[in-house]
Amino acid sequence: MMPRIHWLFCRKVAFSAALFSLALLSLTARAQSNSKTESPGPSAGSPGSPAVEVSSIQSIFVMPTAPKEGKDPFFPHSLRPYNTRVIQTNTIVAPVIAELRLDGISGTPEHRLAIINYKTFDTGEDGDVNTNAGKLRIRCLEIGADTAIIQIGGERRVLRLRGGTPLANHP
Repeated sequence: MMPRIHWLFCRKVAFSAALFSLALLSLTARAQSNSKTESPGPSAGSPGSPAVEVSSIQSIFVMPTAPKEGKDPFFPHSLRPYNTRVIQTNTIVAPVIAELRLDGISGTPEHRLAIINYKTFDTGEDGDVNTNAGKLRIRCLEIGADTAIIQIGGERRVLRLRGGTPLANHP
């Protein structure tokens, strides 16, 4: 623990530094406002004076494609900016071929739950399920008496119980 005298001294030095910086800030602000009011020449609103256009300056950054066009200021010897290229290709999204099973439907008729590949889903719920194609993220859109409508990416599927009757109705 610091001695009390040393703590008080540090506090006084910090307070005086803060006061000094405030005084310096007010002096520079006053000097800037004086230089703006003492500008020679006619004002923009007086008759016979030319109209003054105010334009905003925008920053534009162009990614360099060669070392002659520019360098990374933090890593000037790096070749990373020149190696990255955005290549757009036409890709065809193939439908996901995965085995999804509706294992059961539980809950009340007002609030049904679907069991898909041993994972329970509520209406509108997202989740990952294990399939023969690996883990898939699916969304359960609607749960009926013996069906469940799910969405995988942009594809919708209707899953049916294998026996055709809901498991919740069995004794």
